[in-house]
Amino acid sequence: MSNVAEVTKRSRRFKWLIPAFLVLYLAMIPLNSVLETEHVEVFPFFKWKLFTHIPDWETFEYALVIDAIDGETPAETRYLIPSEDVRDWKALRRVAIACEKDRGCDENVTEVLDPIIRRALGERSVDFSIIRADVDLHDVQDNIVDFVDGRLARTDFFRPSKVIVRWNTHTGRTDTLMDSG
Repeated sequence: MSNVAEVTKRSRRFKWLIPAFLVLYLAMIPLNSVLETEHVEVFPFFKWKLFTHIPDWETFEYALVIDAIDGETPAETRYLIPSEDVRDWKALRRVAIACEKDRGCDENVTEVLDPIIRRALGERSVDFSIIRADVDLHDVQDNIVDFVDGRLARTDFFRPSKVIVRWNTHTGRTDTLMDSG
């Protein structure tokens, strides 16, 4: 008999658990907007710690810029990574960090980026740069409709801030660690 009473007691608790949670959650929404005016999202009941390491509005990305193909400069700035065709940004990030810290830059570019470039552009002589570009997420937010529709590319929001290394697929490193702005 005590087993039946325990099950009944437990079912009464669970019967009120979801409505109590919803009432408490809805009560936290206006309280959260009073306590914190900078963010609009509401999670039960406080911000997730997962999001504490996301930069606020200013961030940066690495990019691989094609400077010349067979000695000819492209008509406009051409980013191989990121681009519509090549999206290997994790490999680029790893190489860029290695080059910034001067830990095996030449080996990393030769082993990781050279095959990506050759796959995308063939066996031509390609001059390229690994750059660091600042991104203001307000720019993305203001233009989100054009970004979603494809009228703007991700790279349209880049503000190049630093050239990390310049390279040629045939001759190797041509320049390193220069500030461009």
